[in-house]
Order: sequence, then C-alpha cells, then structure tokens
Amino acid sequence: MLNRETVLTIGFIVLGGCGGEPVLETNTITPRDFVLLPCHADVSAPCALAVAGGKRVLIGAPSGADMAFSDEDLEQLDAVLVFSLRARDVEGLDRVRNRSWQAGRETPLLVVGPEGASDFADALNVAFETPDALHIVDEGIPAGGFDAALLRGADVPLSGDWVSAFDTGDLLIEARDMGNGHLHVQVRYQTMVELVGNCAAWQASQGEAAPTETPLGCDGSPASEWPLATPIWYVRD
Repeated sequence: MLNRETVLTIGFIVLGGCGGEPVLETNTITPRDFVLLPCHADVSAPCALAVAGGKRVLIGAPSGADMAFSDEDLEQLDAVLVFSLRARDVEGLDRVRNRSWQAGRETPLLVVGPEGASDFADALNVAFETPDALHIVDEGIPAGGFDAALLRGADVPLSGDWVSAFDTGDLLIEARDMGNGHLHVQVRYQTMVELVGNCAAWQASQGEAAPTETPLGCDGSPASEWPLATPIWYVRD
C-alpha cells in the first residue's frame, strides 16, 4: 500500500442535487485512474466508491451511501461489496439498488458479502417485487429493463481464505472473512489497497503476527477513520 506521504489526495466537491447537498464531481476520472471516493459526509459507517479501470464498485452500503453520487454514477455501478450483514453496513443497499436501477443500470447488481449475503439479496428482491411493478406503472420501465432491478448475491465463505469478489483482469477485488462475519478487502489495480470495516476484528485476526500493512480506516492509515474526508488517489493518468 502507498504510504501517507505518497498518497495523493484531492477534493473536487461541488454543490448539486436536492437541497444543495454535496455531490462528487466524477467526470474527470479516466478509465486508467484508481481513486477511492468518499460517501456522503453524514455517513459515519465504512463506505467508499472504488473507481478503477473504468469500473465502479461500492464498498460498504450503510444508510445514506448513495447520497454523494449522481444518477450517472449509480447507473454505471458494477458491484457492491458489504463489510458485514450488520444493520449499519447494509441499511443503504435498498436505495443503492433502487436508484441505480431507476437511473438505467442494465444488468442485475452483484452484491458480495459474508455468508448469508445471497439470502439477504434474494430477500430484498422479493420485498421490492411490488414496488418495482408500481414504479413501472407510474414511471415506465427504466432504460435498463425490468430484470436489471435484481440483486445477484455472492457469499464469501468463512474459511479464512482470500476469495475473488470482482475481477475484470486488470482490476481485482478480493475479500476474506475475518471471523464474526466481518470482511477484509483488498483492491488491486496497479497497486494494492486494503480496507476493513471493523478494525478490532482485523486486529484480532492478525493473532500474534505483526501486520505488514495497515488497512484503510484503521489508525496509521492514510484515512485513520471513516468517513473519508476527501478522495484518495492511488493511480492517476
């Protein structure tokens, strides 16, 4: 991981959206860049949008996770990775699902999380069957089509092994269950960045071995606590 001195941070926040709430301006990000974008400032739970290799993966889905992002960003969302199935880590998944679909997302949205994530995604799909139908009656079918509303869940097994959560060939996101249903995440795109949603669980998973890297969000990392204050650039074309 890049150290504190070499990480380039830059904020480009503009006012927009309802009520003048801050919305991140992302149209200057190129397909070769790698940047972590903060979720809304009011979101205190772990949450960041990883933009790398032209892909967008939301890591963490707490309440309000969608508020900092435009419909265009959410339309292009490729996947969501949740740190745990605890309420604070998934309360915003329904809004992410609905806004990204209504904005025109074209395929079912991949949701990766600890064991039980698939069942959770299936339950949300069932819960929104009627609201989805009513939305179509009132507003018409979104550009992506009816089936794009669905979530496609994938579980990270409680094995302690790294599992591929999202892989495009150049962008690789891996996750492993640290125990108690908390995930440790690695994002690899020309460099490697580690993220955790619960530092205590991460520290306990290290045992007596001294960690070689400090994940984002823990003391000693470029962002010592959530939420991120500004975007963090790792690769900029």
